[in-house]
Amino acid sequence: MTGHKRLIVVIGSLMAVAVGVRATGITLRAQTAWESYKNRKYPPSVDRHLTDPALIGAIDLHAHSDPDSYPRSWDGFEVAKLAQERGMRGVVLKNHWTETAGLAYLARKYATPGFEVFGAVSLDTPVGGVNPQAVRYMADVVGHYGRIVWMPTHDSEPEVKASKENRPFVVVSRNGQLVPEVLEVLTLIAQNDLTLATGHVTPDEAFMIMREAKKRGVQRMIVTHPLLGLGGMMTLEQLQEAAKLGAYIEITAGTVIREGPAQARAFDAIRKVGPAMCFVGSDSGLPGNNHTDALALAAKALRAAGFTEKELNMMFKDNPAKLVKLPVL
Repeated sequence: MTGHKRLIVVIGSLMAVAVGVRATGITLRAQTAWESYKNRKYPPSVDRHLTDPALIGAIDLHAHSDPDSYPRSWDGFEVAKLAQERGMRGVVLKNHWTETAGLAYLARKYATPGFEVFGAVSLDTPVGGVNPQAVRYMADVVGHYGRIVWMPTHDSEPEVKASKENRPFVVVSRNGQLVPEVLEVLTLIAQNDLTLATGHVTPDEAFMIMREAKKRGVQRMIVTHPLLGLGGMMTLEQLQEAAKLGAYIEITAGTVIREGPAQARAFDAIRKVGPAMCFVGSDSGLPGNNHTDALALAAKALRAAGFTEKELNMMFKDNPAKLVKLPVL
C-alpha cells in the first residue's frame, strides 16, 4: 500500500470513529468534570489590592490555582506571592484533579521563601478516586508539605448524579456503609497526621466519614463548604453536630460577600456553631477572582455583621493554623 493510500485509510478510520461517537452520544464533555468550564466566558483577573487587618497572619485553606485543566486566575507561585504581599501567613493550594504538595515545595523554594505554602489531594477520578496510594504519595512528596485530604469533590457520586451528567464518579458508600477504600484512606490520614476534608459527599456520608475518622484517630477534620449544597446542604443542626464531633465548618468568602439569603444563612450558621469552630477560606481561583481580595471583602462583611476582631482572628488565623499543624500566634 502506498503512503497516499495509507493516509486515505487513516482518515477514513478517524471519520468512522467520529461518526460512531456521535451516533452513541458519547462526547468528551461527558467524560470529565472540567470540560464544561473550558468554553465559559470569564472576566479578566484583576488585583484590586484590597486588604484588611484580618488578613495579617491569615491562612487560606482553599486556594485554587494553575496549572489546571481549565482557566484559573493565577498560578500557584502568583497566589502565594499575592498572599505574602498582603501580610498573610500561608495558603493551601488546591486542585480537584492532582496532588499539590509538589507545587507547594516549588513555591516555597522559588517564589516565596519563608512563607507557609501547603499542598493537598482531592480523591477524584484522575488520582484513582478513593485511592490509598494517592494519599501515600502526597504524604511522601519531598518537603512533606501535603496537609489536607479531600474526599471526592467534583467527581463525587451525588454531584455527578445531581448534574445528570454521563461521566465517571467516585463512590464512598454502598448500602449505608463506607466502602473499604475509604476506611483505608482514613487510617492513612491518621497514621500520617493529615487533615480530613469531607468533600462534596452527602451530609449522611459526611457524618459516616467523620465518625469513622474519629474512631481511627484522625485529629483534624473539615466540613467542606456545607452551605454551598454540593452533594447536599447541611442544616444548622447538622453543622452543630459536626462541630461537636470536632470538625471545623468551612465558610467560603463568596458566601458572606454577597448580600442575600445565602449570606444571612452563613452569618446565622457561624453564630449557631460558634466562630471557634468555623474558618473562612477563599475558595477562589476562577478568572476574575482574587483570593486575597475575596478574603478582605469577607472580613469586612463579617465585621459589618457584628463579628468581633477576636472572632475574625479565630476564623482567618487561629483555626486555619490548627488545621495545617501550625502554632497559633
